[in-house]
Amino acid sequence: MDDCVFCRIINGEIPCWKVLETEHALAFLDMEPIVEYHTLVIPKAHYKDIFSVPEEVLCQTGSAIKQVIRLYQEKLGIENMHLFNNSGSLARQTVFHLHFHIIPVKPEKPLVGFMKHSELVTKYPDMLKALGL
Repeated sequence: MDDCVFCRIINGEIPCWKVLETEHALAFLDMEPIVEYHTLVIPKAHYKDIFSVPEEVLCQTGSAIKQVIRLYQEKLGIENMHLFNNSGSLARQTVFHLHFHIIPVKPEKPLVGFMKHSELVTKYPDMLKALGL
């Protein structure tokens, strides 16, 4: 889709802070993070939401989610996280390309709300380096 920001990221038209790429999915750091390592995982094929995605694509995307979670556990020692999807405008979906949020939770920084912290973007190079990427 020409007007979909996530499709443009997949096609390389817009840069991203890539965490993982598989044949079927892409994981990258969110440009409006709530916490450090706030990550989006998307299927490479365009599907509007959880209601429209075929089960096979959902499973492939879920596999990528699990790989990112393992990476964060192994490299960062993160043992707690939120995993969620917003599907539909009433559910606060703003980009209509299926995506999942991985929100790591650290003991010293419990999640108190969903306030965005755009200043964390400046830390992305160091954050990716900590993951060995």
